[in-house]
Amino acid sequence: MTDIRHPHIDRALAAVRAERDILEAERDAFETLLRRVSAIQVDARASTAVQSGAVTAASIARPTEVARGLGEVRDAYRETVMEVPHYEIEYDESLRANLAAEFGEPLASRIVDGTVLTRQVYDAVTDACRQARDERKRALQYVERERDRLVAFEADLTAIERDVVEAGAAIESASGTRQLSRIDDTLATLQSRCLGLANERQTQLRESDQIHVLGSDGFGFYEYLYADLETPAPVLSDAGACLKTIQGHRMRGLRAE
Repeated sequence: MTDIRHPHIDRALAAVRAERDILEAERDAFETLLRRVSAIQVDARASTAVQSGAVTAASIARPTEVARGLGEVRDAYRETVMEVPHYEIEYDESLRANLAAEFGEPLASRIVDGTVLTRQVYDAVTDACRQARDERKRALQYVERERDRLVAFEADLTAIERDVVEAGAAIESASGTRQLSRIDDTLATLQSRCLGLANERQTQLRESDQIHVLGSDGFGFYEYLYADLETPAPVLSDAGACLKTIQGHRMRGLRAE
């Protein structure tokens, strides 16, 4: 049996698996961070004093304890988000830079430079953790849907190409115009099926303009996902190769008549 390969789709599947691993690790990291931050105690007396601008005994009596909450937040962030396996390769940023990218500069400054974990900062951090976690969850849904689509396209394209190989081989042994005409009809049907797959993928590509995921920085979903590949349209590239093969066989059949 002829080995059918789709190099662009295969590389796309590898890219999807890598992105899925990254998103799952980050989703889990922010989930763990949320649990750890949720367990930190907020000093209500110090928080009230800082927010009101009052300097009281409660706010100055235990400076180490007052600062401990933010220190725990920083430690938790370093030990979760900044400890994902791909952190250095994908980001390699300082605590401040990564916090700013994930939570925004104002909150990052309060976490890094602040002295008191106020209720306001605490609530902002837990909300930011939830948002970052949920962004990964949404992105994972898109990535997993793309994986399923790639698998389906590869299976359909493989079925078409096996028939193309068989039809191409039949040209060599064909005797007479009638038999060649039947082979060409088969190839025309396969060409139509392949074009149908390409049109279906084109529709998906157009729909992807409405998808915005974390890290895409204004690029389309497929441009973001396949940034390291030769093409952001791997299915179309392999479908195009199949169409070229079909057209070549049909030309051979015409010359053989």
